Amino acid sequence: IRNREGQEAGAQERLRLARLAATAAAGQWDPTQAIDWSRAPWVPPWVSREAVRFALSQLYHGELATARLCERLLDQVPEPEARRCLALQIADERRHAAVYRRYLEGLGGIAPVDPELAGSLAAAAQAPGGPLSAMAAYHVVVEGENLRLQARITGFLPCPLLRRINRLIARDEARHLAFGRIYLARRLAGLPEAERRALRSWLQDLWRAAAESALRTRGRRNPLVRCFLEAWLARGWARHEAKLRQVGLAFAAEGEGAP
Repeated sequence: IRNREGQEAGAQERLRLARLAATAAAGQWDPTQAIDWSRAPWVPPWVSREAVRFALSQLYHGELATARLCERLLDQVPEPEARRCLALQIADERRHAAVYRRYLEGLGGIAPVDPELAGSLAAAAQAPGGPLSAMAAYHVVVEGENLRLQARITGFLPCPLLRRINRLIARDEARHLAFGRIYLARRLAGLPEAERRALRSWLQDLWRAAAESALRTRGRRNPLVRCFLEAWLARGWARHEAKLRQVGLAFAAEGEGAP
């Protein structure tokens, strides 16, 4: 019975991934056609232009890092439907990076990657436990954080060009999150509980180290910025943990809560 149930679950997963890949293929967009580049980047006078350039540059660097990770995963993921999703995601991430680069050129160019972000992305790519751990880090935590940051930037920066860009990118990122949920759920749930607990703990440590570094480096001099970052830190992990429970990192003895 269990074998039959496993086969049925596998068939369901393959079907969902195939449908997701078909949606992703149909949803590919051309930046020269989908975006009105006659509009120039606009930053209102009450917002720091350099702060916007820095934040968007980190999204740019994150897109490239995710594309590189997906390219490595192509050699480690055997399922053809999952490989198709990864190949389409690589195309998405490269396109996103190119669009952010073009927008940033209007703000003075790409800012260097933040050292703490670079360290976190590198650590996530070298995740213990192989491709499943790396996918949990990128397809749940990193992609989720990117969507949060995009929404935050779009909310306080009323630039029509950037809002159009972020709407298009957010649609793609939502598919990437869906791919992570579909592919990881059955596989992570099937791992021994000790491995799942260790993975969740590692993901929390990875995220918290990056978040607390941001608090130290960018919040120490400005009380308002520090207040915002502290609130973000307090709420952020709870959101990620809820997503991780959906992909198999749930523990009934804890009421599916954090350790």
